[in-house]
Amino acid sequence: MRVSTYLAALATAACASAKVWGNSTTAGSVTFDNNRKLLFDTDGNQIDAVGAKINEFGGRYYLYGNSVSQKDAFYGIKSYSSNDLLNWQYEGYLFDIDDGKNPCTGSGGCGRPHIIYNQNASTYILWANAGSVGYQVATSDSPTGPFVFQSSPAMIDPQFDGLQPADHAVEIIDGKGYLVFSALNFRDPRAGSLFPQVYQTLHISELTDDFLNTTGVSYPVASNATAELDFVDQQAESPDIFKRGDYFYIGGSNTCGYCNGTLALLYRSESIQGPWTRQILAGYGCNSQFEGVTPLTDPNTGETTYLWSGTSVPGGDPRVGFSGHIYQPLEFNADGSVQDLDCSIDAEFTVAFPKSNSTTATGNATEAGDASPALAVYSPVCDSDFFTLYQTWPASQDGTIESVSLNVARGHQEAALSLTLFKFSSHEDLLTPGYKWTQLGTASFFANQTTWVFDTVTVPVSTNGTVSKGEFLGVSIAGFDVSPWCHLEYDGADEDYILYAQGGGQYSLRGAQGKTSPVYQRVGKSVKFFATYA
Repeated sequence: MRVSTYLAALATAACASAKVWGNSTTAGSVTFDNNRKLLFDTDGNQIDAVGAKINEFGGRYYLYGNSVSQKDAFYGIKSYSSNDLLNWQYEGYLFDIDDGKNPCTGSGGCGRPHIIYNQNASTYILWANAGSVGYQVATSDSPTGPFVFQSSPAMIDPQFDGLQPADHAVEIIDGKGYLVFSALNFRDPRAGSLFPQVYQTLHISELTDDFLNTTGVSYPVASNATAELDFVDQQAESPDIFKRGDYFYIGGSNTCGYCNGTLALLYRSESIQGPWTRQILAGYGCNSQFEGVTPLTDPNTGETTYLWSGTSVPGGDPRVGFSGHIYQPLEFNADGSVQDLDCSIDAEFTVAFPKSNSTTATGNATEAGDASPALAVYSPVCDSDFFTLYQTWPASQDGTIESVSLNVARGHQEAALSLTLFKFSSHEDLLTPGYKWTQLGTASFFANQTTWVFDTVTVPVSTNGTVSKGEFLGVSIAGFDVSPWCHLEYDGADEDYILYAQGGGQYSLRGAQGKTSPVYQRVGKSVKFFATYA
């Protein structure tokens, strides 16, 4: 795919109107769907932010979430920024993850990060859950850090001193700050052998005027059902809070730990002291666990859309590092209740939002000469222990090719992932016994050179880089090991983008007539990649 086609796809998905609002914002629109879950930054890397929340600060959008790229466990918090909710620029970690004084290196890894802005002090405030250590609070002059932590964790209601602070959210509403948190009880005598093995309840507290602590007083967030018997209220976590009209709303889920589907919960009340009315918006959360709600106000109409988001792993893979995200607008009824989520796999949602006139982020992927589609539905495939793959495509232009990049994720490999970039005369020749391609470059990567998520690895061109438009190019992907490397594939590939597979150790002809090649096409599929030109 040419770079012009890549950018055209993004422009179609997020088109800006000509009406200017506040001299710095235009009305844009973005389309989300339940099937396209993995998100990527402008350099082509997977957005590595589990439990991500989108905030708007100063006319730009910021996405924050826990990183799992380095240790296959929460290790630091990453940030990304965008002016159009599609092109996300990686902004780095919010703090030095290797600092030995960092309170987020222990149990919990500072999960479920939430950031608010103190207008009076011109300060961004990060709240993060560090497990048994409690809620850590840090401040910064910038929405992307670096954040400096307070000397001690924030206080919660003393009545929960014997329990473990867990999932939480912070938000400023009408000038007041609020913390919604769940309290984990590992010693409840009602715990079962199978389930529930842990109980946790939601509570809400006001924050101090500087938003750095709580007032130490909390109120339960629970429905009118009998709390002792209600296993929904007794298992609630992953909250977020917002206000619409006269109602406070608290979204959440049941105990899940970023699993691929749990109850999608929504509580509403006219007071933080309750009473709260509970809804179950989806029995499996559209195969996700709730992350948060982001308000988006259309500058043309002044109407606000409340965008629900959830962590969702494509294909149900249990690996948290492969987590994607789904988004859809909440639909409100006249009485303040909300309609059920639309969990149909082909559902699409077009949302209006204020788009900043700041420059749209670009990077290695958006500037590539050849590339797989920007908005394809990519799925993890982990089969390098069985197959060598050959991704092929025609050069889109005359010129000098510099490199090819692919998205791969590590496991527990001992052997290297080997990539070879080549050009060839025709697909018929490529499958002919004895045919030799023209090698352009090679690269090998060991596990410690890659990450646990789908970051890019790059094969540089070392020779024979000059290509003609239409000339056939390819990259081979080989990584035989007990633990397979993972890559990304999509369905419905262009007929020019052909992916071949060859079984491990299969170098001879097959078939009843002895004429079937051991290399065969994965029909309609292609690997995620992009190629750069000089």
